[in-house]
Parts: sequence; structure tokens; C-alpha cells
Amino acid sequence: MSALPREMTPEARRNAATMPWRPRNAVWELTLACNLRCVHCGSRAGAARSSELTTVECLDVVSQLADLGGELLTLSGGEPLLRPDWDVIAREAVDRGLVVNLVTNGTLVDDRVAGRVLAAGLSNVGVSIDGPEAVHDAIRGRGAFANAVRGIGRLLDAGVSVAILTTVHRRNLGWLDATRRLAIDLGARQWRLQLGKPMGAAKDHDDLVLQPRQIPALIDAIVRMKAAGGIVVAVGDSLGYCGPGDRALRGWGWRGRTEAWHGCQAGLQAIGIESDGGIKGCLSMQARDGDIDPFREGGLRQASLAQWWFRDGAFAYNRAFDVEDLTGACRSCRHAVRCRGGARCVAAAFTGALSEDPFCDYRVRSLEARPGVRERLAMSAAAAAAAAILGLPGCDTAALPDVAQDVVADAPAKDPGAADLSLVDPGPADVLPGDPGPADTLPTDPGPGDLVPSDPGADAVDCTNVCCQCEYGIIPDEVFQACCASPDVLPTDPGPADTSPVDPGPADLVPSDPGPDAIDCGAVCCLCDYGVIPDEVYQACCVTPDVPPTDPGAADVPVADAAQDAVDCASLPCKSDPASIPVADFQACCAGPCTPPPCCECDYGLPPPSQCCQ
Repeated sequence: MSALPREMTPEARRNAATMPWRPRNAVWELTLACNLRCVHCGSRAGAARSSELTTVECLDVVSQLADLGGELLTLSGGEPLLRPDWDVIAREAVDRGLVVNLVTNGTLVDDRVAGRVLAAGLSNVGVSIDGPEAVHDAIRGRGAFANAVRGIGRLLDAGVSVAILTTVHRRNLGWLDATRRLAIDLGARQWRLQLGKPMGAAKDHDDLVLQPRQIPALIDAIVRMKAAGGIVVAVGDSLGYCGPGDRALRGWGWRGRTEAWHGCQAGLQAIGIESDGGIKGCLSMQARDGDIDPFREGGLRQASLAQWWFRDGAFAYNRAFDVEDLTGACRSCRHAVRCRGGARCVAAAFTGALSEDPFCDYRVRSLEARPGVRERLAMSAAAAAAAAILGLPGCDTAALPDVAQDVVADAPAKDPGAADLSLVDPGPADVLPGDPGPADTLPTDPGPGDLVPSDPGADAVDCTNVCCQCEYGIIPDEVFQACCASPDVLPTDPGPADTSPVDPGPADLVPSDPGPDAIDCGAVCCLCDYGVIPDEVYQACCVTPDVPPTDPGAADVPVADAAQDAVDCASLPCKSDPASIPVADFQACCAGPCTPPPCCECDYGLPPPSQCCQ
């Protein structure tokens, strides 16, 4: 008997048959309890939630997540190791076929815990390190650094792969290169950076928040450190997208093509689970003010995971996105359709709305290139746009920090490629001992890496659904190396050139010279959820041409058998009852510009094709 609800409404069942979205990447807050009180903690962790899920309920959650197609699960907190059954939950998820890793502050890891990590089958463990000892302890408390380093050593001794996680803010901005060297010296395989945001405890410390004008120099420095080698350097999806560092930071895909940012994946490919069963698209998306969280879809004690995922109106901020919802620089940006307003969690944390990310690298560089421009975020318009989708309260711009309103000072234009690489904090942050000296001289370009063999073998990693640039989770080493590792080649063009979108599948061959009037399919995302693709574009770029019938005499299957197995597409209820159609027949006969079915009564987005609403 299930410990949690498993039912689905008829509407949710119909949506499950047509919606392309699945919770492939999950971050699960096992508990909000924590043994530290970090000044930048986005969760304001400390005490456990009043009614956290029991062990039996957690095992039921694992089963539901696996049934919905979950692939990668990151166990987080609070401090997940404070929950005594963390390894029981992890082992169950591994046995159900999920790749599981864990994020910890590292202070509770001893030989016994390291052995439990190994026995649970975790792919790797991410340990938070904010910088050298003085920097780290100033943020997390005296002795936290020594205990974390000791924990990392125990994990490595047990044969567990370790990644170092660093949240970038004004108190550690000047010590990033020292942190990179520290991560290398500790034996970590990966160093992952993400942007500190004013949420949770960090809202109480204005001196932590970076200024938007510091972002270009930060991105340039990360690109430089990645090129220096010695460790895999990765970034969360809050950093560097669409700018000149995108190609270097996002890397090369397993097909030998560059990757690109495709917008926030909360509620599309990603899900967040709170310790009391709360369901969100992303745990980093929080209400800026007030006790009501507009991003919480519901609770697993009230309805099943499938019901919350497939219900009408779920995750509307992403699933019902329209370019018209964007404001300010994002509205007029040439990347708007693909980027969709940048990192939603950053926009929500800094502005209280979802319509513009003030910390977008491309946005800041573009504004700085126009002398004398002072842009103030259109907070009221942004709040109104968000309220139309989420019912968010209006934002008081006077209550927002100056950093998020006054973005670019009157300054002469400068070459983005020659941005100041100094990361010395110009603000009033506390002075801490740290970086012992200038960064090492960078090596020359090592050149392109070896090409992936065309036939990787039966045990090859399936990279089709691996999101190399996503902020949630830590990609396992073997998956990262197979799908995401780049040759660390810096882009030759320092300008904000658009990056070709990642190919969601085997692309059809395109003639070398399609002619002057041909449709450019290179930028068409046939599987994306925004807008409705025009009919002529869909037919040219997304529909597989019919293959002429082969000689019946040469066919492996007799003609009679082939005719018997043929599907009569005209008889299938593609619109009236899609759930009753087998998946293969649905893809062969029903998939098209009306799948997923558009909302013919809704006023957002482009008008749907006329044939979809008759």
C-alpha cells in the first residue's frame, strides 16, 4: 500500500499523454536542519521543518519520481547528513535506476559516513568551500573549514569522487583563484561556481550581494581559470549565458557541437522537492517577501507527484512563457526567444518578478557599450507581468537594493573582450586575508580535444537528456566526461555572438547550399515549449520526410505482413482521446504543430495555428 497519494485526475492523465516535460533532474531537500548557520544560506537552514516526510514516505517519493522518468537526483538540505536515513533513501533511488549525488558542508563526514556514501552507491559528493580558511570560517563559523577539509579527505580515502561548490559573493570574490588552487590541492575532480542571491539568510547581509557591473569581469576570470586547467571548472545556469564566455563555459557537446543556454528548466526538465513534501520547479525560486511562496505547486501528502506535475496550469511561469512577458532589456534582446529572460531564480531574488535578469552578462555588457546609459529596472512593469501569471504582489522599488536598480553608471564604452579582470571588491565588504598573489600565467590554447568515437560501444553513456549547463545537481564524473567535457578552447570571437542551439536529437542532413529563400533551421528548436512554430517552418525543419516505399521484393518483411502492421492514422483520435493511442502510433500520426495542444482560449503567446482550434 502506498504511503502517499497516487491518484491522477482525468485531465492530468490526458496531459501526461501529450506533455513533453518530465522531472528528469531533481533536487531534494531531505531536511532543513543544519549544524551551521552560514550568513549566505539561501534556505535559512537551521531547525528542521515542523512535519518532514517519514522514511516510508520518502521511499514512496523515490518510487513516484522513478516512475515519472527521473534520472538525476541530488540530495540536499539543510545538511542532509543530519537525517539518519539519508543513505536508505539514496540506496533506494540508486536501485530504481537514478543517478544520485549529495551536497554537504562536509563537517560531519568521518570514516563511517564515507563508508555509508560508498555503500549507498552515490556517484559523487559536492562539498561547499567558500575560499581559504579565513574566508570560509568568516561565512560559516570557526572551525568549519578544517572540518570540511577533513571530511573531503575521508571521502577521497574511501574512493568517493568529490566536487567543490562555491557560491560567489562580495566576501569571496577576490579569492576565487586561490579557491581554484585549493580545490586542486584537495584532490577534487570538479569546481562548480554559482551566483550568490539575496534569499534566505543572505537577505540580511546587503554587503554580500554583487553588483551587476561586476559580472563581466567575473565571467572573464572564470573563463581564464577554466583555461588554466588542473580541474574541471563548471558554472551554474545563473552565470555567463549568451555572453562571450558562453562557449568556453558551457563547453562542447558529445556530438562535437557547441552547447547553448535554453532558459530556465524549472517545471520542464527539473523539479525541487522540499523536506515536508512541497513541490517546486526549483528550490532556488523563492518569494522575495512574505510568507506565501508562489512557486510552491502543492504537497505530496495532498496529491501525487504525477498529479502536481501534469495538472492544468502547473509551472505556468515556464510552461506558459511568452516573449511578451519580458520587460526592459530582456524584451528587446535578440536572444529573448531562446533565453526566455535568463535565470528565473536570480530575477525573482533580486527583483521579485520573473521578467528580467539584471545579472545577465550579455545584458550588462550591452548596456555598458552605450556611453551615458543609466538603466533602472522597470520594477512595477515586471511585477505586473509576474502577477499576471503567478498572482505575485506588486514590488516596491524603493525597498530593493540599489545594486539591482541602478545597473550601469555613466562610463565610456569598453571592449567586452578587454574587460578588467581584477576581482577586487569595490564595495564595503569586510577585508579578509586571502589570495597570496597574482594568478598564474595561463597556458596557451591546448587545441581541440580528441573526437568522440562514432561507435562508443554498448556501455556508452546516453547523453541525450544530460543538461550540462544546468544549475541543479552535480553531473557524475563519467557522465560529465562523456557528454560535457570540453577541450577548454577559448572562443576566438570575444563578442556576444549567438551560439547555435544544442541539437536535441540526430539532425537531418542539410544541403550545403539551401538557396537564398530557404528557411534557416539551425536556430529552430522543434522540441522547445515557447510559442507556436509557424506551419511552414515546422514542415521545413521539424517533420521527417516520408520515405518512398522500397521494392517489395527486396524488403525483409513480406508485403502482406507490412500492410497488416500499417497504422491507419486517419482513424486515430489524436485530438479527442490522445491518451488511448500507443506512443509509437501517436508519434507517427499525431505529432505536429498542435502537439502539445495549444490553449485556444488563452491570451498569452502567439495565436495558435487555425487547424489546432477548430
